[in-house]
Amino acid sequence: MPCNTITASVLPRNGLEGALIQVMTAKARGTTGRRWYLYRLGFLCGVLLTFIAWSLILLGVIPPTPTDDIISAVVLVGICTPFVAFWDNPGETRTVKDRLVEFGFLWLLMSGLAQTLWELPWWLLDVTGAVHHIGPDDTWLWPWWAYGVADTRYLTSNPTIAGVELCAGFAGPFELYAFYLYKTGKRIAANWWAVLLGTGLAWGGAIFFYAEIHEGFVNIGDGAYGFWVKWFGLNIPWIISPVFFIPAAILDLRALYEDRGAQRARLAALPATMQPEPQDRYVA
Repeated sequence: MPCNTITASVLPRNGLEGALIQVMTAKARGTTGRRWYLYRLGFLCGVLLTFIAWSLILLGVIPPTPTDDIISAVVLVGICTPFVAFWDNPGETRTVKDRLVEFGFLWLLMSGLAQTLWELPWWLLDVTGAVHHIGPDDTWLWPWWAYGVADTRYLTSNPTIAGVELCAGFAGPFELYAFYLYKTGKRIAANWWAVLLGTGLAWGGAIFFYAEIHEGFVNIGDGAYGFWVKWFGLNIPWIISPVFFIPAAILDLRALYEDRGAQRARLAALPATMQPEPQDRYVA
């Protein structure tokens, strides 16, 4: 979101430092139009429908399979929802940075939900052994079996996956925290979190894929659907997304720091009678 340029000559005492604070706490521009509806539809698919299906399976209303295949396709739609950020509404004109930043923080929200609600519980279940060698009749563990039937590393306590998911699972709450900072206007802190988390998760994604490629896909099951939709489709966005959201965070940081520097320069140029109190001069 571009920051406004403020002229010192038209600002009263304490007005410029107020403008500086406004720059530093610039809140995310609200999404409108078709993207607003598509985001909510995507997150509805990715989270709510999964829990509804799981509840119905626990109650014996629907079978564990082929529900696992159907919900996997639904979740794939939800995971790809942040890419809608690159699609302008009719008549809307946004900069490349605007699109990238919107994508970046929506990805952090989606990824944070996935890591917190799926990866982190899986890691805990793996440590306790509860998820080892489960099947479709273990309905209370159905969300993890539904994926594990295609990537059996998740059902056999594979050490590489245990390490990857330890890092990814505990990164989830921090991703949600970064999104919270973004939405509440703490843009600089949010972007630094995005850079740090994005770099780590990108490495984790590379390890996830290469470890299985190196072994010749011996742990992949559930046929072609399991390979392309579950193993490849549900995970490849974690390889693609850092290409966009890490540069987005860097570009946004540059713009925010440039604006902060410009505002502080104008503040320093004010006559002594218009200078704010020393403790109010700078924003941390």
